[in-house]
Amino acid sequence: MKIQAGDEVLLLGRKSYLVKVGERKFHCEFGTVDLSSLVGAEYGTRVRTHLGEEFVAVRPWFPDLVKKFRRAPQVVLPKDASLILAVTGAGRDTVVVDAGAGSGFLAIFLGRYVKKVYTYERRKDFYEIASENVRKAGLGNVSVIHGDVRDCDVSADLVTLDLSEPESVLPRVREILTPGGWVTVFSPFVEQVGKVVEKLRELSFAGVRTYENILREWGVEIGSKGPSSRPKPYVLHTGFLTFGRKTG
Repeated sequence: MKIQAGDEVLLLGRKSYLVKVGERKFHCEFGTVDLSSLVGAEYGTRVRTHLGEEFVAVRPWFPDLVKKFRRAPQVVLPKDASLILAVTGAGRDTVVVDAGAGSGFLAIFLGRYVKKVYTYERRKDFYEIASENVRKAGLGNVSVIHGDVRDCDVSADLVTLDLSEPESVLPRVREILTPGGWVTVFSPFVEQVGKVVEKLRELSFAGVRTYENILREWGVEIGSKGPSSRPKPYVLHTGFLTFGRKTG
């Protein structure tokens, strides 16, 4: 398939840039690329800036497109969304209820792997941002609902919560979950985790456990004496994920 005018293309080089192909030029620190030259070209075509810097024009993948999505509140990062899939085993037959939607990142990520996602958001401005991002993602199986998850009337195999006082909605979550279904609660602070765990145990959820999902990048330098590696001086912590399964 050839690149068409209006297509989004990733320029891969020393840095990567997501651009829209058309009758315009793209400017970056490495020079200027004439994007009109890509119309009708094959993916994998090499282009140069006016300063001689080379890029390869490739089809963008999902993580590349996400960088262009609008953000309002803090988002659930891929590392945490991936852990949700890994722990629960959610897949092609799974129906998910998500609240609150925020910018829609978690709902969009899960929507690429599960059957259906209903994501609830009470704030109108966040609802509009999430709706816009879902449209950009092109996912027809993600529905953004402006409302309270307590009013949800569908049965879910997995419920994900990222909202204030999530313990207050857990009784309703238990009602909409299928037997053996999972609930996952994202908590930015450990103080909230205790309230969530206490409520889950009160409601007889099984296998209640909490994870802190830490990610650390390593730097690898290639020198005259060979490669050397060391951890980068920061650890990416976003919050805590608490899991439980409905009994009965």
